[in-house]
Amino acid sequence: MPANLPPEYIEAELRFRAAKSPEEKLEILRELMALVPKHKGTEKLRVELKRKWTKLQEEIQQHQKKQKGSRGLAYDHIEREGAGQITLVGLPNCGKSSLLAAVTNAKPEIAEYPFSTFRPTVGMMPFEDVQLQLIDLPPLSEFTEPWVYSLIRQCDLVALLIDLSSQTPGDDLVTALGWLEKARIRLVHHQTRELEGPGTVKRALIVGTKSDLPNAAQHLQELCSLVDAQFRVIAVSTLSAEGLGDLGRALFEGLNLVRVYTKKPGQPIKKDLPYVLPAGSTVTDVARAIHKDLAQSFAYARVWGSSEFPGQRVERTYIVQDGDLLEFHE
Repeated sequence: MPANLPPEYIEAELRFRAAKSPEEKLEILRELMALVPKHKGTEKLRVELKRKWTKLQEEIQQHQKKQKGSRGLAYDHIEREGAGQITLVGLPNCGKSSLLAAVTNAKPEIAEYPFSTFRPTVGMMPFEDVQLQLIDLPPLSEFTEPWVYSLIRQCDLVALLIDLSSQTPGDDLVTALGWLEKARIRLVHHQTRELEGPGTVKRALIVGTKSDLPNAAQHLQELCSLVDAQFRVIAVSTLSAEGLGDLGRALFEGLNLVRVYTKKPGQPIKKDLPYVLPAGSTVTDVARAIHKDLAQSFAYARVWGSSEFPGQRVERTYIVQDGDLLEFHE
């Protein structure tokens, strides 16, 4: 055994040997990999741990395939809830689980060591009168399992978390984007172009975490300079709550959605629960969301909000804006 292994490693290795199930062994193996010092003396040990990791992954996947049959692996798909589905993505220890716990009622496992997240954790984040579905995923690394990338491909928006207390936040960003590019996933601020060849383009924003720690402000500035308006960047702290109040709007705007309210003719103006549609939707799209028959039968609508004056009569092709209230007339 290599020298200079910390006592925590020895203790974790004993638990690994005593573990019965592959899932339990894999969880402890994450701790072991995080605890091994990176130097030449531990090179063979790190190779051996990677070999065990691969073997356990294959064993678990084979077991899942037998259980799920033709339905695929357990985490291949998560049903959408709320206005949009957002994956929290980042390198180990970037603060994904802490952020999920701070803005939702979810109770993810939070630990000082990396790789503590090994299955998706879902939470619902309230933003004004809608709910946003957040999914905390295992970190990006050479050990990331295929289902993680599958969930990223299926989501509506990627929140890429970068630790602002890191000495190299710019390098962390490049590394994270590199892992995604290797999986043929490219992040963009506006999804206006397609990848050449097979691949997936995903709308994204960058969330700088741990903004309360020393040098975070300087690292945030460096990160913004590196990004150079390619992505929206927002800084947050789960300890001081800095930036958390702005996060909901940033995520909602990143989803590129609009909320539209309706009322019947003669009723007072009152905004109840909205219809949520893609930005660029028309009055006809709103009518179709209410009922397909209404989309065919209405003659015109009146708009309060983005119109030139309250209650302005508009045609079927009028493009609605976030917060508009519509009144349909047949």
